[in-house]
Amino acid sequence: MIKVEKMIYTLPDGRQVDLSKVESISKIRDYGQVDNIVQKYLIGFSIRLTNKEIIEVKDIYHYSDWSEVKLRMNKLREDIINKWKSMQ
Repeated sequence: MIKVEKMIYTLPDGRQVDLSKVESISKIRDYGQVDNIVQKYLIGFSIRLTNKEIIEVKDIYHYSDWSEVKLRMNKLREDIINKWKSMQ
């Protein structure tokens, strides 16, 4: 029997993800405008777990800050993917 060890990843907002339970990680996408607030938008990605739970990782940005926030989200997503792959 193979024993899978937990590897906990803490997201910037403090939520924790057990990487041993990750099934897939989506591409980054734009979630659209935030509650009808002009020029505020959401960007992010989702982490799907083996129990079918989905964790949404999102960040709010002003249209002029889009590239900075996308870069930050890319780095976060790549870090999670690299740590997840290192477990496999």
